[in-house]
Amino acid sequence: MRTAADDLLEGAVDFHAHIFPQLTAEEPGRVLDHEWAQAARACGMRGFAMKSHLWPTMAQARILNEVYPGVTALGTIVLNSNVGGLSPFAAESAVRLGARIIWMPTYTSANDIRVNAFSRRVAAAYKNKPPAQGLTVFGKDKRILPEVDAILEVARDADVVVATGHLSAEEGVALARRAKELGLGKFVFTHPLIHIIEATDAQMREVAELDYIVEFTWISAFPMWQDLDPKKVAATAKLLGAERCIMTTDAQLDVNPPPPEMLRMFIATMLQLGLSAKEVRWMVQRNPARLAGLEG
Repeated sequence: MRTAADDLLEGAVDFHAHIFPQLTAEEPGRVLDHEWAQAARACGMRGFAMKSHLWPTMAQARILNEVYPGVTALGTIVLNSNVGGLSPFAAESAVRLGARIIWMPTYTSANDIRVNAFSRRVAAAYKNKPPAQGLTVFGKDKRILPEVDAILEVARDADVVVATGHLSAEEGVALARRAKELGLGKFVFTHPLIHIIEATDAQMREVAELDYIVEFTWISAFPMWQDLDPKKVAATAKLLGAERCIMTTDAQLDVNPPPPEMLRMFIATMLQLGLSAKEVRWMVQRNPARLAGLEG
């Protein structure tokens, strides 16, 4: 049966799609990378951004784009310490190799460690510790570090996205302010509703009013994850304006449906909760396509 959600899924871009393997090869996943591409193309999606907490994904994305024309895989980097941390060189080299998103640190961020989030899973999976932990974009005076300024400038000059990763809400807002001062065009406040971040309405509104994007992730609503009330997502989208938001899956592990089906469920749920097709289209098609450079 085809519904309005299927129609909106066609042409969508999932801007936060985890690859497999994510943490280790032994961890159960739902789709391999090529199966992700096949499934996305089969339902008419326009593309997906390949995220790994541990390793850059530009090489995988390039291969998928050559083998599966018609759907665009976007390579990305997460600036955790195992790839250099808050390193302008890591950011520049990633962009030169085709990265379309630079995520700030996740499991090696000070905030993630404080709330015992993905850092807990990494610590349980590996006997060796990451080379550096407790990363923050703040210096001692709460000003954005010079190396972070340099990363923002790399992204600005290459017209790629900076996303906040697992930084705290305070850091995310401060980074957005600094990004605007430096002229960065594309910025995403990563899943600020979930317990890792817990941004306030005022913090999310400030980022949106800077003409930047606030992200909602569907995995957050699943029982094995955050159990976030979808009504909160719908209400926040209404508060901020759909033209300043995106909807993504953040899909991981085999406890969830295949990612394109997750995004279809997200779309269907938002429609059921009163968002219009136009509002949803902003969040799954228009905004992510602009961020990905896939407009037109």
